[in-house]
Amino acid sequence: MIYMKDVSKLYPVGEKVVAALSHVSLHIAPGEYTAIVGPSGSGKSTMMHLLGCLDTPTSGQVTLHGRDVSTLRPLELSRVRGEEIGFVFQGFQLLPQLTALENVAMPLLLAGAGRRERESRAKALLERVGLADRKDDYPRQLSGGQKQRVAIARVFLKNPPILILDE
Repeated sequence: MIYMKDVSKLYPVGEKVVAALSHVSLHIAPGEYTAIVGPSGSGKSTMMHLLGCLDTPTSGQVTLHGRDVSTLRPLELSRVRGEEIGFVFQGFQLLPQLTALENVAMPLLLAGAGRRERESRAKALLERVGLADRKDDYPRQLSGGQKQRVAIARVFLKNPPILILDE
């Protein structure tokens, strides 16, 4: 369950302060799909960063699964991101020096999983997204859509309860 209650996010820009979000409230129930839409500059990315624990609000409260994450310390936020939230960013965030298989397996490497487990699970996910035959290709060898599917396979590796997908 995700709640945002009266959330504002202000950014200093020179002498001015810009309100990226102003008193926004939101409720997303478990299993619910929600799209955040609006014109450029309306605060969509800011909202996604707050929901994904990549940023903290200037005021208000962000709650994930009953826990107020707007007051957590950076190390605690990092743990929440690693365990509870999966991201597919618009730029995909693939490491160019790693193959598709290695990019998908990276979260398991960081978690200390063995090579066989990493490769087995990453191969299965690449098959699931139709890229089994591209497992040894580097991001520069993949189309935009293929890169996006690699990023999607990587996010499903952790099976997080919250998915945040940017376009």
